[in-house]
Amino acid sequence: MTTSEFPYLLFFKMYRGELQQETAIYIEKQISLNGEEKRTLHLISVSFIQFLANQMKKQAIHTDALQYWVQVHHKGFPIEKSKYFPQTIEHVVNQVLTEINHSHTSQILELNAQIMQQIMKSFSKWIDEPQQTISLSSQLNSQLDAFSLQLIQLNGTEDLPILLTKAEEIFQFKRCIFYSYNPWLNEFSGVIGFDLPKIQRMQGKIDLELVFAMKKPIFLKDPAPYVQQVAIDLFGLSSVIFIPVLFEQQLYGWVSFDQVGEKFECSKEQLSLLEMAGNRIGMYLARKQLRNNWNHRFDLTEKEYAILYLLAEGYSNKEMAEMIFLSEFTVRDYVQKLMLKLKAKNRTQIISTAFRIGLVD
Repeated sequence: MTTSEFPYLLFFKMYRGELQQETAIYIEKQISLNGEEKRTLHLISVSFIQFLANQMKKQAIHTDALQYWVQVHHKGFPIEKSKYFPQTIEHVVNQVLTEINHSHTSQILELNAQIMQQIMKSFSKWIDEPQQTISLSSQLNSQLDAFSLQLIQLNGTEDLPILLTKAEEIFQFKRCIFYSYNPWLNEFSGVIGFDLPKIQRMQGKIDLELVFAMKKPIFLKDPAPYVQQVAIDLFGLSSVIFIPVLFEQQLYGWVSFDQVGEKFECSKEQLSLLEMAGNRIGMYLARKQLRNNWNHRFDLTEKEYAILYLLAEGYSNKEMAEMIFLSEFTVRDYVQKLMLKLKAKNRTQIISTAFRIGLVD
């Protein structure tokens, strides 16, 4: 680590919270950005602050690591709005330095300007990639065709574990995990894959997990610092791919692919293949599915279904009582029955479980 890098990285490590807070305030004031652009800019900026804070562990700002950070995030922001990223970082760094009256202010600002120039130069290198159409080789096209055949033969969420096993075989990965997305709570949860008890421990808010918050295909040759250390240790991750499962702008969740502790490479062509597979899983989940098995297993009454759907829409017991002409106490009893039938501890788990197994769309 050079002398100039040490106070710079230490500053990001010590004042990460203040930098993130100033970032949120500054971005919210940018009237020329729409809501989605503000959200994306915030995610990228927070990721960069976290990236620099984590570089303290490696005792240097590695050029390769910086280039890789850009590669992961370059698709996240519109080309014409890319200037807002360096402007945001430069503003918040200067703001926090001024507030704390840092003894190395000029040194940190100078190095930060150099880092921003490197990032934007690297960003320009990747800028044209989203506009290019990647043609798959005949081998990868054959894999996609084989996967599509499985999609035709299987049906519904009950067959999703089989589908993931087939995905492992076809795309030649040792592990494939499905994480569901709960749009009402903006949360993810691990639901399907080998070693289920470990998978089910993986849950949380989308905005706190960058690999999910970006909602883009991501290949991480080294999952740190983009994946929490607890998840890296739990699954023994060395390299991993995250693919969003989308159809017609609706997000159903994500699938991850890895080789159970072994590092691997992933070409742009392979990532494009898995992105197509993710979209086709989205189509699979969106089509009309046979749910008789689930419905029969839980044996929900018409009233219980009504309460379930209203819960999913976020209504309180009082509001539901008024809408379906029941007393508030009766609604409470129905909610408790749903908790028992779905083995849920609270209202949140009722919704999450019902969404995961396909009782509600």
